[in-house]
Amino acid sequence: MGYDNIQTGREEATSSNRLTLGNVLPSFGEQQPATHLYVSISELIMEKIFFHPNYASLGESLDSVELEAINAILGQRSASEFFIETLVNEIKAANLNSYNTVRIELNDANSYEMSALLGGGAEPDEVNPSLGLRGVSRFASESYKTCFALECEVIKRLRAEGIDIEIIVPCVRALSDAAKIIDRLAEQGLPRGLNGLKVLFACDTPSAVLLSERLLQYFDGLVIKVESLTQLTLGVDINQEELIHLYDPQNDAVLKLIKEAVSSAKEARKPVLLTIGMLEDYPVLKDFIIELGPIDVYSTAA
Repeated sequence: MGYDNIQTGREEATSSNRLTLGNVLPSFGEQQPATHLYVSISELIMEKIFFHPNYASLGESLDSVELEAINAILGQRSASEFFIETLVNEIKAANLNSYNTVRIELNDANSYEMSALLGGGAEPDEVNPSLGLRGVSRFASESYKTCFALECEVIKRLRAEGIDIEIIVPCVRALSDAAKIIDRLAEQGLPRGLNGLKVLFACDTPSAVLLSERLLQYFDGLVIKVESLTQLTLGVDINQEELIHLYDPQNDAVLKLIKEAVSSAKEARKPVLLTIGMLEDYPVLKDFIIELGPIDVYSTAA
């Protein structure tokens, strides 16, 4: 789920190449001093919001027990006010002044993950959520329009306080997605380039990697999300216990895609990030990345 990401600000060197390890928010372990921070909106929603931002669309079909729980969470605040203020405060509490770069990934949760929230019945019932309403397709949908505006408002408020935020767009599947999300962000008052605003895209799918050279004409860098990329490259759902042995980020096909994405970013002279659950578990991948460096690396297991 979320960012398959993130770790600390130490630098690990082999010959002349380095991996720069960054911190994550929310954190699931002790973090060390770092120069850059990766914030996952989806993880913050799960950890701090607890309810689906679009729960009101359910109307009278919303379970009364769920509604009582949501009202108890909100208190006297509206749902939108609670959503924005909670996320802004959580992000600001991460001591942002200690980081040179703060990157916020828009909600990359799928319908299965979002349906687990209070009011999660607002999500569509999808047979295969990993291949469904994710990333740009979610942000561009009419049903998520209001929620997308809330995410953008969080970023705008942080930037209004002088915090230099870079936006990461998850699950960009095609060139049309690039134009679509850049337009959607501009409509929300976040035009790429305004006051130095940078927008990066995530390679969750093989198509994003294969199109990366052209996608980088729309974006300021790319993020290789190893967990998602591995699943969709090998056709393996890691939530299926019977298939977990087939999940291998060190598979030649995955390594080839990673190398192509890095090459595209280097050719365009734009930054490349990489997210992975636990890099130490994959020594072949780790050495491979070091050889491709310099790359900002994040690990959720930190």
